[in-house]
Amino acid sequence: GVPDVLSNDTSGIPAAVAAAKDADAVIIALGTDLDWAAEGHDATSIQFTAAQLELAQKVAEAAGDKPVIAVILTATPLDASALLKDDNIGAVAHLGQPSVAVAGLAELLYGRRSFAGRAVQTVYPSSYEDQISIFDFNMRPGASTFARPDCAKNESECDRGTNPGRTYRFYEDDAVVEFGFGLSYTTFDYAFHAAPAAVDLAPLRARLGSGPFLKMVEDAPAAEYVVNVTNTGSVDADDAVLGFVVPPGAGKDGVALKELFGFERVFVPAGQTVQVYLYPQLSAFSRVNVDGVREAVAGEYRVEVGVAGDSRVGFVAGRVVAA
Repeated sequence: GVPDVLSNDTSGIPAAVAAAKDADAVIIALGTDLDWAAEGHDATSIQFTAAQLELAQKVAEAAGDKPVIAVILTATPLDASALLKDDNIGAVAHLGQPSVAVAGLAELLYGRRSFAGRAVQTVYPSSYEDQISIFDFNMRPGASTFARPDCAKNESECDRGTNPGRTYRFYEDDAVVEFGFGLSYTTFDYAFHAAPAAVDLAPLRARLGSGPFLKMVEDAPAAEYVVNVTNTGSVDADDAVLGFVVPPGAGKDGVALKELFGFERVFVPAGQTVQVYLYPQLSAFSRVNVDGVREAVAGEYRVEVGVAGDSRVGFVAGRVVAA
């Protein structure tokens, strides 16, 4: 189809289209390799090349009613919007950096095992790369002192960029794929079996009283959450259960939108329920102030398990008061 990941040579696409018409099922391999990005060589874009997108669109269209799976092999979180919106593409599988992961794909595609991975990065829309300079290391959203990357004029003549926030903790706009999201060949439902109504911050304050920092060895579980994970589908499968804390004032004045505090991967046979135990640490109920000092933060927190927005994946949330 396309000679390599950086090429815009589309002369091989007609042959790929012809092959798709004769196939029983179609797998379209897309993505990057070490020529795109590697140690000492950063990626210059989070967009698929025009040739790769043309390959995917034309091959998927030619396949007709046959199963079409787009497989993305990349360590760079490429904007997969066009693939996700294409009605001719039945599934998109993100495998990460081309490596031994490729060998495990066959087990998944043939249904011998179910997908159970989670997105380890926030996948941004391609417009993100023009909003904020790579030299702006700020995580939090706001005005940037650096020029917009899409300005072709002298840097001093360009408009300043606007940082939309980096990572799931601070990115304010809609992600193409949210951190922690992932589908399976089955469906899951989450429910709290046990969840505290309150968290005592006295142990945290006592630890912080000896100095402005909290050593890892001094951190400890602040609460226990027991989550019933029910496989509501017909396929035995693993499930990766993620726990997040949403702090008071989330998304305002530099406060993170949410923070991952724990995760557990479990095997759940179809129709059965397995209990998962998650433990937010004392540090999850603290914040580092502008002077670099960690302090306990009292107030109402929201604890989320899973990623909201898709009924096929588990999600449950509750409130807890820290005092």
